[in-house]
Amino acid sequence: MKNEKKHKHQSPAMSISSMILVGCVVVIIGGLGILAGKLLLEHRQEVAEAKVQEEQVTQSSNAQTVTYHGQTYEYNRELTNILFMGVDKKEEVTLQDTPGTAGQADCIMILSLDEKTQTGKVLQISRDTMTDVDIYDVNGNFYTSVEAQIATQYAYGNGEKSSCWAMEKTVSELLYELPIDAYISLNIDSISTLNDAVGGVTLTIPEDYTEVDPAFVQGTVVTMTGEQAERYVRYRDTNVTGSNNGRMQRQVQYITALVQALKSTAGAEGSYYERFSSFLKPYMVTDMNAQQIDSFANYDFKSEETQYLPGEVRKGAEHDEFYVDEENLYDLLLKTFYKRKN
Repeated sequence: MKNEKKHKHQSPAMSISSMILVGCVVVIIGGLGILAGKLLLEHRQEVAEAKVQEEQVTQSSNAQTVTYHGQTYEYNRELTNILFMGVDKKEEVTLQDTPGTAGQADCIMILSLDEKTQTGKVLQISRDTMTDVDIYDVNGNFYTSVEAQIATQYAYGNGEKSSCWAMEKTVSELLYELPIDAYISLNIDSISTLNDAVGGVTLTIPEDYTEVDPAFVQGTVVTMTGEQAERYVRYRDTNVTGSNNGRMQRQVQYITALVQALKSTAGAEGSYYERFSSFLKPYMVTDMNAQQIDSFANYDFKSEETQYLPGEVRKGAEHDEFYVDEENLYDLLLKTFYKRKN
C-alpha cells in the first residue's frame, strides 16, 4: 500500500536546487510505493506464468471462460460450489501487529455439487497453504496484505459473516477466481454435539491412529462418541512436519460419513435444517437457506474421490508452510470445474 506523507510548507528562501532535490525524492518515493503495490498484485500471476513456461493463459473477469495452452474451456454451470470451514475458535493470531481473534479455519473444503449427476465432490485445501491474507483494522477497513497460512484469514473478521466473506474471497483468489456460491462455517466444538445427535458416526479406521485414541486401531470399525469424533478431526502432532496431511484425510472421511448419518437420521425428505438447526445455530454461520441446506440429501458424496490441493509442505520458522504447485493446480481446476469447448 502506498504511504502518503504530509510535507510542511517550504521557506521562500529555499534554493532552486534544493527544490529540485526534494521533488526528485518525492517522485522516487511515490514511484517505489506504486511499484511495490503493483508487484504485490502481480506476484501470483508471475508465479503462474513461470510455472507454465510462459505459455499463454487468458481468463475472463468472471472466470467463466479460460484459454490455456491454446484450448478454450468453459466453466461448468451445473456445479454449485460451497465453501465449508471448520473453525477452531481457541486459536488467536497476530500479523503486522494487528490481532485476529475470530479463530482459524482448520478445515477448508470446496463441496462441489453436480446438479446433473446428483453427486458431490470435495476439494480440500490445506490450512497451512501460504497465500496473500488480507488484514483489516478494528473498523473492518482493509489495512494490508501479507503472505501467511490461509487458515489465519478467518481470524481477521468478526467470526461471523465478515470472516466467512474474507475466507470466500481469499479461497476464490487462490483457486484462480473459482466461483463460490455459498459458505458454511461450523465451529469444531460443535462436532461432538452433532455426532451424538445422529447416534454416533461409524468409521473403519484406515491406519493406526492409536496416538489419537487407543480405540483407533487400523482396520477397526468404530462408532464414535462425540469426544472421539472431535479428537479424530482435530488432532495433529505439531512437532511432526506435514502432520496436517493425515488430519485432512481423517476430516474428509469423517465429514462424508457424517453426511450419510445425517441423511439417515433426517429421513428421505432430508429435513436437515428443521431437525438440526436449533442446536447448531450457536456454532454455525451460513448464507444458505433451509431449502438449500436440505438439498444436500439429493447428493451422493464419495470420500475416495476427494482431491487435495497439489503442492509440498515445508517446515517454516514457526509452523508448517504448504506451497501450492501452481501448474498442477491449474490443471486440476480445469479438469474438475470446467468443460472443454469444441
